[in-house]
Amino acid sequence: MEEIGEIRDWISDSKSLHRAIISGRRKSLHPAFERIDIRPVVIRDGLYLQLVSHDGKKDQTKNLKPEELDLEEILEDGYANIRIERDSENIDIKVTKKGKFRIHRKAHESNREIDWSHNRNKERRLEISDPIFHHLGISDREGRLIPRQSYKYHQVDDFLRIIDQIIPELGTDAVSILDLGCGNAYLTFAVHRYLTKKGLTVKVTGVDSRLDSRERNSQMSKAADISDSVSFMASNISDFPVAPVTLVIALHACDTATDDALAYAVRAGAKAILVSPCCHHDLNQQISAPDEPWKILFRHGITKERFADLMTDSLRAEILRLLGYRTDIIEFVSLDHTARNLMIRAVRSESPIKRSDFHNFDEQVERWSITPYLLRDLSSEITARRSKALS
Repeated sequence: MEEIGEIRDWISDSKSLHRAIISGRRKSLHPAFERIDIRPVVIRDGLYLQLVSHDGKKDQTKNLKPEELDLEEILEDGYANIRIERDSENIDIKVTKKGKFRIHRKAHESNREIDWSHNRNKERRLEISDPIFHHLGISDREGRLIPRQSYKYHQVDDFLRIIDQIIPELGTDAVSILDLGCGNAYLTFAVHRYLTKKGLTVKVTGVDSRLDSRERNSQMSKAADISDSVSFMASNISDFPVAPVTLVIALHACDTATDDALAYAVRAGAKAILVSPCCHHDLNQQISAPDEPWKILFRHGITKERFADLMTDSLRAEILRLLGYRTDIIEFVSLDHTARNLMIRAVRSESPIKRSDFHNFDEQVERWSITPYLLRDLSSEITARRSKALS
């Protein structure tokens, strides 16, 4: 196939390649890895391509000569997306279920040298010297990290790392992002800056219930001269008008506000969702000690609380899966910084769901005598999806 040879050439041209990302999965196929990152490296006797394969648990790394790259074998595993970042352009490729290639190329001016080092320092998605961090109060006028803001900077970098992994899922059209419960908007601004630097056309809206947050963040947007693409609204999440959106993010929205954000994302048809829950009260108040052997979990308040936390997020992820999203629960930041360190990551896939999946879910909520807030909120969407489930 002519296209695959051209794609292989783009990736194998290690003198102009910054990196390539192979991710996603085609319908009914199950690749061995969540994604494969490819970048050029210099190792003793010459230039190689370093492939880092991620399966969600550990990374596997191997180095190949450019001519040894077998792209056909990799793609036969079922991957759906390829993003190639080169010196003068970004190339986004969608692999259809029939194995055809839809290629979108976007030229840009390169202002960064390729790092060919084999063992390099941890790459930051946005360097602390980036002007946006001064606007956010994370760095000083000279672009140096303010020590008390160290955790915030690392949190932003951790979040951008996760954003980086879903870029191929966002598509090549203009990307609209909604940050629900944005607070001081550290992530709102950082996500806009990062994706813009990656060559995407991005429009971000931050939503927070506090009027003073909207005013403060709007002033910051004007000061950074990006108010045409970063705006803010004062509203409760549940009251915010539903409109189509590419990506919904919500970090540490308290209790059922997280569910409001998830419900909004589903109704808005979001391609991707990144939510890091905060406190969980809804199920903790509903759940009661079951029959043996589970009673031991409820003997102590702290173990009951943590069990309810895990049950809440597991059921949230399962509801999204039943509604057509590919979901996983990942670690967002280290436990050294916060006990609330989980993130629900969901990418719309519209994979078919079986009736047995709904049966298993129903069995769980009945066993524990619970009705999750998100289940109540999305009851009509779940009913509609249930009616289309495969036998």
